[in-house]
Amino acid sequence: MMKLTKKEFEKILKDKVVSECGVTLDVASAEQIYRCMAMIVRQIMSDRQKQFQAKTLGEGKKQVYYLCMEFLMGRSLRTSLFNLGLNEVAEQVLADADIKIDTIYEQEPDAGLGNGGLGRLAACYLDGMATTGICGTGYSILYEYGIFKQKIVDGWQQERADNWLPGGQVWLKSHPDQAVEVRFDGEIHENWDNGFHYIQHTNYNSVMAVPSDMYVQGYDGKGVAKLRLWQAKAPSFDMSSFNAGNYNTAISHSASAELSGIIDAGFRNFVFSHGVLLSFRRFCGRSWLYACIKKEL
Repeated sequence: MMKLTKKEFEKILKDKVVSECGVTLDVASAEQIYRCMAMIVRQIMSDRQKQFQAKTLGEGKKQVYYLCMEFLMGRSLRTSLFNLGLNEVAEQVLADADIKIDTIYEQEPDAGLGNGGLGRLAACYLDGMATTGICGTGYSILYEYGIFKQKIVDGWQQERADNWLPGGQVWLKSHPDQAVEVRFDGEIHENWDNGFHYIQHTNYNSVMAVPSDMYVQGYDGKGVAKLRLWQAKAPSFDMSSFNAGNYNTAISHSASAELSGIIDAGFRNFVFSHGVLLSFRRFCGRSWLYACIKKEL
C-alpha cells in the first residue's frame, strides 16, 4: 500500500492544481481536479512500475508479454486509488474542500480500447499479474475512438463516435523517442553475394508507430503492469509537394497512415456493407501491431 498521510496528499494535489491549471483547489473545476489527480496517480504508478521491473530483472525472473487487439480497461482513477490504498485519503482531502469524490470519478471516460469479453479478459490478466507480483506487459493499438455511443431517438438506435482521448489521454505516457517504422506495400528484391543473402525493400509506404504507456496498479501495491499502446503516425509531411501546389499529394501519406483504417476502421466500426475492405484493414492492423512488437522485443 502507498503510505501517504492526508496532509501529504493534500499538499501534492494543491501543488499540482496550481502548477497545471493556475488555480487553487477551492475554485478548480471537477474536470481540472480529475486531470490533476490522474497525473499524480499515473506518476506514482510509472515510478513503481520501473522499480518493479528493475527488481524483476535483478532477480533474473521471467516477464510475461500479452498481445491482444483489445483491452477493456474501464476507468482508472477509482480503481488505481483503491489499489494504492489512497482512496480514503483522497476522499477526505476533497471533502475538506466541499467536493464529492464521486463527482471527480464521473469526469473520466471509459478507455475506448476494447468492446467485448476477450478485451475484459485481457485487462483482467494485467490486473491479476500486477496483483500477484508477476511482471507483465500488454501490447495493443491506441484506438482514437471507442466502439460507439448509443442514443435512442423515436425508438431507433443512433450511433455517435466515442471520442475518449480528450478525457483519457491523461493516463497515457507517450514515448515519441521510441517510435519505430513499419513498411507496407512495395517490392522485395533478393540477391546473393559471396554466399550472403541480401533483401532490399523498395517503393514502400512507411507508417511510424509511436508507443504510449498506460499503467495498471495491482491490489495492495504488490506490482504494476504496463499496457503499451501503439499509434500510427505519418513519417513526415511532404513540403516539396505542398510548395508545388500539390496539397493532396502532400497529405496523402498522413491520411494513409492515420486515417486509412489501420488504427480505427475495420476493428471498431460495424459497417457490414464494406465487409471485405474492413476485413482487410483489420488484417493490416494486426500485422502492423505484430511488426511494432517484433521491432521492440
